[in-house]
Amino acid sequence: MTLAQAYYALAAVFLLAGYLVLADAPALRTFRRSNKATLVLTLLAVAWFGWWLQNIPEADLAGLSRLPVQVVFIGAGLAAILYMPDFLAVRSLGVLMLFLARHALDAGYRQLPQSLLDASASYGVLVLFGFWWACSPPVFNRQCDWVLATSGRRRAVGGLLALLGLACAGQSLRLP
Repeated sequence: MTLAQAYYALAAVFLLAGYLVLADAPALRTFRRSNKATLVLTLLAVAWFGWWLQNIPEADLAGLSRLPVQVVFIGAGLAAILYMPDFLAVRSLGVLMLFLARHALDAGYRQLPQSLLDASASYGVLVLFGFWWACSPPVFNRQCDWVLATSGRRRAVGGLLALLGLACAGQSLRLP
């Protein structure tokens, strides 16, 4: 992933989040326990992790070959859909945010000052909230309810997310 691609991905995520918050989308209220969101996001996270595990160079897997490790982790991820579906959509969203942050940070490594916005957005938003929501999905519920409770908060947070998305899109256009 190039730094410009990382900025495009970050812009897409932040613009979508800003739109959902500004529009007070019903999807934000039903997302937490949505079976469809759980299925889609968990399959995406499991597939992304499986791909990453297959493609990391010289993986240190305690002397095990790659294939059994992949099968176990992918099987555990798919089993979670069946046996632990509660708030799994939020956890999967957090995992996907962490994966995106990793790739964005890798793309911006040693490219200062062009990567300052990338690093700030990745660490400040994706890593912080990704870890927080993956570890404690009820926090997502409380934060969502708090932001959506008043139109002022909704406009402020949605506007901030949209502005961050526009900044990332603008920065991607300025890269060589």
